[in-house]
Amino acid sequence: MSEHKLLILDDDELTGETIRNVAEYAGMSVQVTTNATAFFNLLKEWEPSHIALDLIMPEMDGVEVLGALGEQNITAKIIITSGVGQQVLQAAARSAAAHGLNIVGILPKPFNPKAFRELIDSPSPNLTDLIDGQHTTGRPNALTINANDLAKAIKNREITLAYQPKVGCTSGTLMGFEALARWHHADYGFIAPDIFIAIAERHNLIDDLTLLIFEQALPWFSQFCQQQHQTPTTPQASQLICSINISALSLRNLSLFNQIEALCHLHNVKLHSIMLELTETGAMDDPVASLDILTRLRMKGFQLSIDDFGTGFSSMLQLVRMPFSEVKVDKSFVMTAQQSRESRLVIQAIIELAHSLDMKVIAEGIEDYPTLQFLQQLGCDKAQGYFIGRPVPADKVNEWLKQRKLALEQQRLKALDILKIMDTPAEQRFDRITRLAKRMFDVPIALITLLDEDRQWFKSKIGMDVSETPREHAFCSYTIEQEKCLVVNDASLDSRFSDNPYVVNPPYIRFYAGFPFRASTGEKLGSLCLIDTKPRYISERETKLLGELALMVEEEIAANQLLCEDHLTGLLNRRGFEFRANHILKLCRDQDCEASLIYFDLDNFKYINDLHGPQAGDTALLQFAKLLNRTFRESDLIGRIGGDEFVVLMVNQSDTDPSAILDRLSNTVDAYNQSIHSDIHLYYSFGITTTKALSDYDLQQLYNLADEALYKNKQHGQQLNMTITVNSEL
Repeated sequence: MSEHKLLILDDDELTGETIRNVAEYAGMSVQVTTNATAFFNLLKEWEPSHIALDLIMPEMDGVEVLGALGEQNITAKIIITSGVGQQVLQAAARSAAAHGLNIVGILPKPFNPKAFRELIDSPSPNLTDLIDGQHTTGRPNALTINANDLAKAIKNREITLAYQPKVGCTSGTLMGFEALARWHHADYGFIAPDIFIAIAERHNLIDDLTLLIFEQALPWFSQFCQQQHQTPTTPQASQLICSINISALSLRNLSLFNQIEALCHLHNVKLHSIMLELTETGAMDDPVASLDILTRLRMKGFQLSIDDFGTGFSSMLQLVRMPFSEVKVDKSFVMTAQQSRESRLVIQAIIELAHSLDMKVIAEGIEDYPTLQFLQQLGCDKAQGYFIGRPVPADKVNEWLKQRKLALEQQRLKALDILKIMDTPAEQRFDRITRLAKRMFDVPIALITLLDEDRQWFKSKIGMDVSETPREHAFCSYTIEQEKCLVVNDASLDSRFSDNPYVVNPPYIRFYAGFPFRASTGEKLGSLCLIDTKPRYISERETKLLGELALMVEEEIAANQLLCEDHLTGLLNRRGFEFRANHILKLCRDQDCEASLIYFDLDNFKYINDLHGPQAGDTALLQFAKLLNRTFRESDLIGRIGGDEFVVLMVNQSDTDPSAILDRLSNTVDAYNQSIHSDIHLYYSFGITTTKALSDYDLQQLYNLADEALYKNKQHGQQLNMTITVNSEL
């Protein structure tokens, strides 16, 4: 093992000695100096393997020192230390990277000795590589390859393609590929793309190279999409995108784009399936010319991505003016997101800006799971990088698909295990959703299913006797492969299901509609599904409704039930009720459904509490809650939102008659009162309001109207100690 020698430049002698002690304990030889002149003398004489450099120096500041080190082509590993703040440290690191220096880390003062030791011992790529967003390799062929070599390679079709997958950032579902040019020279071996692309741009070969890429990518992409269409679990193949880079120098060559368009038609590739990626700096070199041609390309149907966004100096106004459909966050920010607060802030700003302009966002350079999770939290749309998949030749794409599917399934099963919701008792919060689905769609069977490795288990079921089935027979195994709804109009006519035991035997499934739901981390856990024993169809509006109900399942899984439950009565508390009620009301507005809100007040609660004590008061509240549960439908939302205040939200269907249900409650309460002493009889008032005549409304508005109706009730009948109905007609 070669000797590790550390040279420290820091004008604070105490800091220098502190670093010396840590380094010597780690087995390094150490020299410390407080001035630049002595530093450079030691650098020449001693040839250190590592350098620790303070930015703030009285004679020659750290940035000047870094510049001088760059001029001398110093290869030592450099650690930058200072108390100037993270942002300045990051800027200094980028400056050092520009000088070609090997920056292994930055340490704000005061620093943790453990962090210093980890930088010394770390075998990971140096920070210079990460800041540049690429892993630097030697380029011995850069001086020997010339334009004639490249022209010959293009003519002989020696330039081939590799395809790097792009997936949904949260879903993990395949969204498309980026076609990347590769050149393996017979004599020189692998030629880096940035070398031969630069030659192509300098020698007027870039359009020929671009056309060659399209000539190879389009037939492969067309064939791939056709194969995906034939796979029942991937009907979203028509939404796949093939991304291909375009040089800014090609923008004025309309003939090139006409040829590209003709190739798309020849290979039956829709123009909206092609994403043309243009670098930010290239797009902004001549914004007027770029605006003209890019607008025309969008009008033809091509999609446009602004690549390497965040690295140029374009104004926000120029971005707003350009007709891009996608923004690609530069990998230099993505790859340093875990180490750099500045990078995280830049990524967040880019995502927010792009979304405000109705653009999608893709992040490239994702190399680990924590970075992917960070991007998911920010709402990034697409993901690309080695963690997702490396660029592979066309004949290796199917192998990647298989590996990806296995990896996603393992991740899905892990998420399901962490949630601990399999094989748990029935819960009203889930049963409420299946019963609401059954009522709204008028189907005999509604289920919330969860899929583990080899079975389908029903978290909530109505109309189904069994609690689980083998996964191999589960329709929902197909559903979780979808992004949206899986609809089977007649299972007996569908080759996937015609011989399914639940189709040929009871319950004789004919119609099936399932919508996948996810964990908060994006993994598909199962589906909310509807089943009928006769064939039927489902409209686009009904599909959206099923999706809204599936979203309610997701929210229940994510919610902390302990924070949403009234511990005395077991009903929802105000927080839990309002969380769910707002979602139901949104569903009603979107689907043009009518809802009713009923506000209850237990009128003599205070009397019982004062006369017989708190325990009797609690018993009165608990018994009234039980009577509400017994009377109202299991699909109705019931909550205790105050001391003696209760509320019910009903979604009205054609068979819904709130007045009949309220009459039934009155009879139920009367029967209860006859069984107990008159001192603890239950007396209540209520007010009811409906959304029937409202085009727009919210929960607070319904609260207010129902509350007004309740107090009119009290004014007219409170002294009689009996229930009187006052309706608020809207």
